[in-house]
Amino acid sequence: MYRKIIISILVLFFLISAVSAVDSSNWTTANVGYEEFRIPPEYENPYSSNFHMYEYDEDIDVFTVRYVNPAIMSLYGYFLEHNTAKKVEVAGHDAIHFTSYDRYDEKNNSKLWFSAGEEFYYVAWRGTNITENIEEVVKSSSDSNYTHEEFYDILNEEYHNYKIVNSIESQRYDYPRSDSGHHTFVSLGSNGVNFGIMT
Repeated sequence: MYRKIIISILVLFFLISAVSAVDSSNWTTANVGYEEFRIPPEYENPYSSNFHMYEYDEDIDVFTVRYVNPAIMSLYGYFLEHNTAKKVEVAGHDAIHFTSYDRYDEKNNSKLWFSAGEEFYYVAWRGTNITENIEEVVKSSSDSNYTHEEFYDILNEEYHNYKIVNSIESQRYDYPRSDSGHHTFVSLGSNGVNFGIMT
């Protein structure tokens, strides 16, 4: 008797899962970076689409898929310092889910960082929940070549580098000169050491 009830419950569970699963086979696709992503129907006809980014709207928080490797250090460091972050797994991918509240638009925003192959991407959208459509976007990409530990180690290293670069760029030494009303300065930045005189 119990066995039949358990089997019935399992069958019902699988039927419900099959009915609620998203069918993305007829979705449009977009090439971003080195991946072809499936794009949910509500985000077709983009404002802009190129190698680096698929932007549905001029406001990138509405829906965007971005290839981040060219700017991974600065973007990840900024997101980590200005958003709430949570480690998650989405469609078999290790990921970091960033959430924030935009006081200007009075809306919640999300960005989901993940890797596909050896490259890093994020999907941005309005809201704080990882919806089935967002899962399908991630699922449409290649599996990550990184282990769980490697994925987070790479991002931790990028954040460490971000802090070093920002620390160097923020160092500025001013040396006032009282005799002429002028003062000289020395600035350490990403473009090297700069010297100058300010009046």
